[in-house]
Amino acid sequence: MGTTDDTLSSPSVGDALFGVTRQSVLRLLFGHADKRFYQRQIIGTLGLGSGTVQRELDQLVRAGILTRVVEGRQTYFQASPECPVFDELRGLVRKAFGVGEVLRDALAPMGGHIYVAFVFGSVSTGSETVTSDIDVMVVGEGISLQNVVSSLAKAETTLAREVNPSVYEAGEFRRKLSGGHHFLNSVAAGPKIFLIGDEHEFARLAEIRMAERAHDKSARNRRVARRRR
Repeated sequence: MGTTDDTLSSPSVGDALFGVTRQSVLRLLFGHADKRFYQRQIIGTLGLGSGTVQRELDQLVRAGILTRVVEGRQTYFQASPECPVFDELRGLVRKAFGVGEVLRDALAPMGGHIYVAFVFGSVSTGSETVTSDIDVMVVGEGISLQNVVSSLAKAETTLAREVNPSVYEAGEFRRKLSGGHHFLNSVAAGPKIFLIGDEHEFARLAEIRMAERAHDKSARNRRVARRRR
């Protein structure tokens, strides 16, 4: 009997486009596009076979995607800003199998307790530097900052970058957002790379609180009206 597409597990965008080694190389170098890495450092960081990594590096250099510079006994590689698809490739890496994919996998075991989780700040806008943290917001029920930090520990190693999570219980998030909390309203208005949930779920959380406020206001008005009788 034939197998329909919906019975198969769907590959990620990154898996559909690139092999594991190429994803790893691109994730590292385009995830730190303003930094160069020497060959042995790349191999050690990725933890993959040296021959396989070297072949990927050679192919990417020949394609003009990476630059290679030899200084003394060291060979350095870096994402090439002269590549005609530099911005597009950097955005693809960030969203498909770079920061987003690594963090998504790290948070997946907690997914049942998380309503929305997303990257915000400089990484979401593409303006990060080599010293930038990865800012992550997590909103859910029955979660704590300690739980999230523990879940993201391996992701920090993989991405070679510090991850800075902001964690809110759903009720607290709703109260602060609808109450004009400067930080949360700034985040809400900015770009996001969603890890769990999406913009609709994010908006729904805000709308629930607005509905609660309207209900509370209506109830207060009724109490006042009764007192005036």
